Amino acid sequence: MSSRIAWCMVLGVLLPALVSCSSPSGTPSSSLAVQATSPPQATSTPAVSPIPVPTADALPTPVGGATAVPPVAGEPVATEMVPVTPHGVEHTVQPGETLLGLALQYKVPMAAIQLQNQLGAETALQAGHVLDIPAAADWGGASPFWVVYLVPEGATLSGIAAVYGVDLATLRAANGLDDDDLLRVGQPLILPLEAPAEVARAPVPTPTPVPPTVTPPPTPEALESPQPTTEPLPPPPPEPLPADVAAWPAEVFRLINVVRAEHGLSPYAYDETLARAAQLHGQDCLQRGSCSHTGSDGSNVKTRILRAGYDAAGWAECIVYSSSPQEAVDWWMDEVPPNDAHRRTLLSTWVTEIGIAVVPTAWDYYYFIADFGRPN
Repeated sequence: MSSRIAWCMVLGVLLPALVSCSSPSGTPSSSLAVQATSPPQATSTPAVSPIPVPTADALPTPVGGATAVPPVAGEPVATEMVPVTPHGVEHTVQPGETLLGLALQYKVPMAAIQLQNQLGAETALQAGHVLDIPAAADWGGASPFWVVYLVPEGATLSGIAAVYGVDLATLRAANGLDDDDLLRVGQPLILPLEAPAEVARAPVPTPTPVPPTVTPPPTPEALESPQPTTEPLPPPPPEPLPADVAAWPAEVFRLINVVRAEHGLSPYAYDETLARAAQLHGQDCLQRGSCSHTGSDGSNVKTRILRAGYDAAGWAECIVYSSSPQEAVDWWMDEVPPNDAHRRTLLSTWVTEIGIAVVPTAWDYYYFIADFGRPN
């Protein structure tokens, strides 16, 4: 009898412990994974990845395309944007600083600063305003010209893409939108631009009034007189760079070879033919207001260096919008494998020669173009 009582006491002690061991350990916490992808390369500047960003509420739409609709009366419009995390650094705006300048300085798109600080589509900055600058790693090498755009009434995603010359699939990917997402008036979108918005935006055509048709009275047939002809004037040569800027190609060349030496690589040799090809491409970029690896005539780097007279067995090209030689080289080197095409080009052992052009723009920064070659 006493042994039965003892076993009952043991079971009475063990059963609660067994029950507590089988209870759940807690609800798992959720996390947001940021993933970078890349739009088509053969284009401008360092390869750009569409970044998942917070978007406003989206509603399903009938087949036929997404159109922005006004909010229902009494319903709040989703215009507030969730800040990007984690935080990078704080920056106090100084007199004369611009949003693009800060984007170039911190290697993030303008949209990242706008979203982080809930600026909406505003690009003007106030001196003394303290801004949170997000970490560059969160934006995967996106162009500094990515900017926030607020959807107006009646706009469609395809219409916005057409106005700003953006591929529709790239625009969807940059904003995490599906084909059937309905846009809302005031919804913030990221425009994944490769040039300033004022350059990328297609001009709105102005209708030209058609003059009335007037039938002139019959007149005696007049003898045709030859019209004077004039030869078209050649395009003006590029203005000479200031003395300090004129030395920038040589400084970029020096900095690249310093980086190569740090990695135990032999220096590149400088080639003036490659530099001439880079300069001509830079002038083409300046005339059209944006720069990519494809010329306005559809040429690629191989076509351009062969056209300049370089007998190439291998070739490559790096382009960046920047404000100084050091910043340009830092941009090219600040890439993480496998998305490090520019870094690998600077450290290549296949190409052996380089030519560099620096072309000023109207926006206080420069096109830095480096053409690389391996001669036959």
